[in-house]
Amino acid sequence: MPWRRKSIVGTTDPADSDKPPSPTPSLSGTEADLAAGEYPRVTAIVLAAGRGTRMRSDLPKGLHPLVGRPMVLHVLQALRDAGVRRAVVVTGFGAEAMEAAVVAGAPAGLEVGFARQSEPLGTGHATLAARAAAPDGDLLIVNGDVPLLRAEDVCAVLSAPPARLALAAALVPDPTNLGRVRREGERLVAVVEEADADRETKAIREVNVGLYRAEAGWLWRTLESLGRSASGEIYLTDAVAKAASEGEATAVTIYASGGSLSVESRRDLARAERVLRERINEGWLDAGVTIVDPAATYIDAGVEIGADCRIEPGTHLRGATRVGAGSVVGPNSVLIDTRTGEGCALVQCRSEGAVLADHVDVGAFSTLREGTVLDDHVHIGTHAETKNAHLHRGVQMGHFSYLGDVVVGEESNIGAGAITCNFDGVEKQQTTIGKRCFVGSDSMLVAPITLADDSATAAGSVVNKDVPSGSIAIGAPARLRPIRERQDE
Repeated sequence: MPWRRKSIVGTTDPADSDKPPSPTPSLSGTEADLAAGEYPRVTAIVLAAGRGTRMRSDLPKGLHPLVGRPMVLHVLQALRDAGVRRAVVVTGFGAEAMEAAVVAGAPAGLEVGFARQSEPLGTGHATLAARAAAPDGDLLIVNGDVPLLRAEDVCAVLSAPPARLALAAALVPDPTNLGRVRREGERLVAVVEEADADRETKAIREVNVGLYRAEAGWLWRTLESLGRSASGEIYLTDAVAKAASEGEATAVTIYASGGSLSVESRRDLARAERVLRERINEGWLDAGVTIVDPAATYIDAGVEIGADCRIEPGTHLRGATRVGAGSVVGPNSVLIDTRTGEGCALVQCRSEGAVLADHVDVGAFSTLREGTVLDDHVHIGTHAETKNAHLHRGVQMGHFSYLGDVVVGEESNIGAGAITCNFDGVEKQQTTIGKRCFVGSDSMLVAPITLADDSATAAGSVVNKDVPSGSIAIGAPARLRPIRERQDE
């Protein structure tokens, strides 16, 4: 069965159940653009230059991770899912790290460029930094700290009634620290920042989301003409008042998942994580995956899960993990950048960077480390560990065993407590175990060493030399005997 992947952007939020249905927007652009759901003439400007002082962090705000992705990548994904093809990310604090993260993780189909804000002089100043990259056409300006933004929100603003400027607004239960949207009747008048708001304005619960559509030529002229604040900053929200005074401003109300779309603090970050995790889990439930307890299951945005899988409580699926159809994971398993085939069972174990074929089972408290490859029908017992190990079809590995820097042939058996002594104090050394070998319990295989096909070791042996086919290594240090001698004793 092919892999399935669900986008977390645009899926239904569990809190949307009492949300009134929104009207279907009439998208702008040519008929061909409408049919394709694309906006080829729109350039998005993503404002990601800020440090985020309320986060109390040396990490740029947009790089704080949510469900396995930096915050800014969630914004870019929403833009691409909405049909935007081109974006300019404005960086400032931590510019190199921000640009590297965007280059590494930007969604396919979205052309991304960069502009740098020389000084932290406000959102209007940051927007102006992108002017050379977006001189004309339609602009979509979005804050880089709105990871809960959905494609439908972007489309609502792009398809708003014609005006020089349109912005997204949302009703929130707690508008503290957010810009208030002030209206006269239905007419948009201004966006008032918290620091400038009087008591009456602070009582307004409709807030600015940080998502705007504007005509490029008008916006550049307006931003250049705006005066600076007392702190020397240029605010993008001052352009809202300018457009409103000209009768060319409109506000589109969207739904704020979890009470707000933006992240201003660590508390907001935790809330956004919860909302995104709920979206992901709901999406996989709809796709035919059983999640026994969604509230106790953690699935990253980049994970892929096949149909008819069962995810038990306490499980974490992280990074680029792919789980094959019909598999059971958990309870309390952690899979990081792991790929499994179909019909696998991974119980209370940890795997990072491993590749599993079909019908592999891994027991409790076992660890699969990077470089592990398990072919069809491999069995791993409890409390076992593998690293840089390739176990071929049908290998049985007992509990409390360790296999590192090793290749094990088909149908071989690794007894409980057997280990490869792969480190000689200077370098890692290789162990090769052939087909149909029997490695007795508590055997110590001192690498570099080769066990030929159909060879064996006795329980408790310390094997420091190659074992030919048909031979058994017995003792410490091991002595070689034909296997038939052992059978005759």
